[in-house]
Amino acid sequence: MSAGNPRSYTVSELKTRFLNIAQTSIYHVKFGVPSSVSSFLSRRNIDFENISNIELLCSETALPGSSLATHESTNDYHGVTEKMAYRRIYDDTIDLTFYVDRDYRVIEFFDSWMDYITGGGTTFTREEYKQNTAHYRMNYPTLYKSNIFLTKFEKDYGTSMDYTFVDAFPVNVISTPISYDTSQLLKCTVSFSYIRYVRERKGSSYLPESIPDSKSPGVVEFNSFDFWKKTPSTYDFDTSKLGKFRFDKYYNNGIEGRNFQQRQAPGDPNQDVTNFGRGIA
Repeated sequence: MSAGNPRSYTVSELKTRFLNIAQTSIYHVKFGVPSSVSSFLSRRNIDFENISNIELLCSETALPGSSLATHESTNDYHGVTEKMAYRRIYDDTIDLTFYVDRDYRVIEFFDSWMDYITGGGTTFTREEYKQNTAHYRMNYPTLYKSNIFLTKFEKDYGTSMDYTFVDAFPVNVISTPISYDTSQLLKCTVSFSYIRYVRERKGSSYLPESIPDSKSPGVVEFNSFDFWKKTPSTYDFDTSKLGKFRFDKYYNNGIEGRNFQQRQAPGDPNQDVTNFGRGIA
């Protein structure tokens, strides 16, 4: 299969294809602080509301990357050298940069988290750690590791990219220079170690707003039908209502009598249950 012959594009085609580009400045960070760390932070006057404010102060980070470790196989075939992947390698850390508030809660939050990891406040108090004879007694990893989350989204809150960093904890609070030069916003950069990340692409809805072909059977009923089940606490897509519609032009995920919730590849367009609202990233 070749790349095909070159062709020209109209301005309207280019606008449609290239003006919906993701922006770098719209994202959100969320910390899943372990309960033991949270209890420790509360004794230092860092509560849930403070942590929520700190999350919003994240001014810079980076979407994570990974690579594949490969093994080189030579001359399995005459004159051929191949590479085989045997392991996925994730970045060692993710760096998060925060604006520092005037109460210095940002620095207190991350430095206290590291204090708890090293036993500060559980082995010795801050005053005792000022003595040159104090020692460290580290807390157990399950007490200070937790998942942190990074969501990259756009202004219309449509499709988003959700990253979950598994078993993360701060390993480095990078030194922040201060001086008598022209004042600038004070920032604090923290490096988090993690085992791996899991990426999920999510959308607000995969249900089409309407069916454009007015000749399709049942189209008027479909366009006016309420597929959403509304309760005081939820606003979810009701998949049980799809079985009553059948349109030959749309793919399906199952036949009548089969478990509708199972995830399958697109099937026979003459089957009885459409695949609208799947929401599979």
